[in-house]
Amino acid sequence: MQLIDLIYLVIYSIILYCSVLWFTVFFKNRGKMFKNPKPKRFPSITFLVPAYNEEKNIGRCLKAILDLNYPKKRLKIIVIDDGSKDNTVNIVKRFKGVKLIRQKNSGKAVAMNNGLKHVKTELVACMDGDSFPDKDYLLKIIGHIEKKNVAAVTSAMKASETGSIFQKIQWVEYLWAIFLRKLFSIFDCQYVIPGPGSIYKTEILKKIGGFDEKNLTEDMEIGFNIVDHGYKIGNSIDAYVYTNVPSGFKGLYKQRMRWYRGYIQNTMKYSHMVANPEYGNLGFFILPINFLWMFILGFLLFSMILRWLWDASQYFINWSYVEFALMPLRVNVDIFFLDFYTYFWFWFLIVSLATIGLSVFYSGEKLDIKNKLKFYISYILFYPILSSVFWIASAIYEILRVERKW
Repeated sequence: MQLIDLIYLVIYSIILYCSVLWFTVFFKNRGKMFKNPKPKRFPSITFLVPAYNEEKNIGRCLKAILDLNYPKKRLKIIVIDDGSKDNTVNIVKRFKGVKLIRQKNSGKAVAMNNGLKHVKTELVACMDGDSFPDKDYLLKIIGHIEKKNVAAVTSAMKASETGSIFQKIQWVEYLWAIFLRKLFSIFDCQYVIPGPGSIYKTEILKKIGGFDEKNLTEDMEIGFNIVDHGYKIGNSIDAYVYTNVPSGFKGLYKQRMRWYRGYIQNTMKYSHMVANPEYGNLGFFILPINFLWMFILGFLLFSMILRWLWDASQYFINWSYVEFALMPLRVNVDIFFLDFYTYFWFWFLIVSLATIGLSVFYSGEKLDIKNKLKFYISYILFYPILSSVFWIASAIYEILRVERKW
């Protein structure tokens, strides 16, 4: 066995182990997936809505919050305009009872902290200006915050648009994230508290200092911060919130560079948690394995490219021997003599299809093969490549110390 084969064997073993682990967590806890504790009461809650040039979305966002199935007297909204140059402010002013705070363009974390200063309710919720909640979202998420030592609860985010191929891929990705985030919650290893729809205990959020205003991913940093202070993060798998997602590669690339570089930045900031059993499954398993995954994705991408280039070069060399005459393509379909790698990719396809099926079911969607088949195929074929490219690029940017911008 050559060294390259040994490396592949180790990588495939890690992938297999992680897949088995998450399926084991799921099957042992599948009865808990949809269980939302019924709230004993309706605590007061303030929605913080940071907005920058959101004239196309802010009205829909505020209307959805005001229409929530929740006692109106217990619900408040604060919009923090981050120096918008469009009609965002005028649209917000049309909504009675909505408090408006204006600031010069300083970023989301600054806006959230400015809004937090005015919060006097027991709970505080985040809702991005381009997002909107399902009508029963609060009723399904509030009960989780009542649990002992829980400081925050994450929602179930879905992509609101599926026009482009990149949005179709993200639509499936977000459903997968809903399923995985619930497993992370059960495994007690969440470290991201997404902006759209997450709720916090106000007292604890203020106690730990609010949001890091110099951080690329303040929603990730606050998750690390909460765990570092000894609190837990809950999750509701069906507290749905819909959010806009990038429609093209450029927008997706910029977003993921911020996300992935933010992850590297935060794991460095909280490096004392890595491989530390005091932080449970997050510190002892998830954080170390995530770094390992970065190397795995990079290796698989580069090895795949090199293998394609090698095969192409050999084909053209052989073609040149016959003076570039027409050559029939020969494909060996004898399934009893396929190599190890082919069997692995076949297994990987089966696991991917099973994961998509579970993700669709547990996110409240229907497995619509007729209309959504292209969504699933696009995700399986292109998402691993895109994710690898983004991780590699973000790692290179960090190594080269390219300036980080929110």
